[in-house]
Amino acid sequence: LKPSISTKVDQLGEHEALKKGTVVTDHVHYEGLVPGKEYVLNAELRNKADESVIGKSNPEEPVKFTPESASGDVDVKIIVNDDVEAGSVKQGVAYEYLTSTAVDASGKDSESGKDNEIAKHTDIKDKAQTVDSHDELKPSISTKVDQLGEHEALKAGTVVTDHVHYEGLVPNKEYILNAELRNKADESV
Repeated sequence: LKPSISTKVDQLGEHEALKKGTVVTDHVHYEGLVPGKEYVLNAELRNKADESVIGKSNPEEPVKFTPESASGDVDVKIIVNDDVEAGSVKQGVAYEYLTSTAVDASGKDSESGKDNEIAKHTDIKDKAQTVDSHDELKPSISTKVDQLGEHEALKAGTVVTDHVHYEGLVPNKEYILNAELRNKADESV
C-alpha cells in the first residue's frame, strides 16, 4: 500500500471573490488506504502569491471517514479566514493533509493514539487544486426625478416620474424595483 491523495477544487461563481466566509469545496480522491480504518482529512487554502494560509477546514468538525475500499472520494469544505478582503487574493491553492490514529503510513495498525501522517497534497502549482478569485459586482442605483410644472402641486393622484440608473447587476437576471415618494420634511410616505 502506498497511500496518496489528489484533488480538484470547485471554482467560484463568475462574480465571486475569495473573502471572509467564502466556502471552497475540495474534492479529494484517495488511493492505498486500509478499508475499515478511520482517517481524518484536513485542508488549508493558501494564497498562491505568497503561500500564506488564507483559510482552513473546520478544526472543530474534521472530515472523518472510514473507507470501504482502498480508493474512493471524500469532500472537505475550506472556510476563508475573517481577515481576507475581496480583491486581496487572486488565487487560492488547496493543501490537504490525511492522518489516522488507527494506522500508520504503511497501513500497519497503530496503537499510540497519535496522529500519523498518511498522505498530503501540497503543490502550489497544481491547477486542479487552484481556485480563482473574481471581481465582485457592486450593485448601485441613482435616480433623477422629473420636476412638476411651475403651477402643479403634489396631491393625490399626481404622477411623478423617477429615472433610475443602475450599475453592477448580473445580466439576464430579473430584478424588482420599488419606489416611494416621501415628504422631505418628516419622511412620511
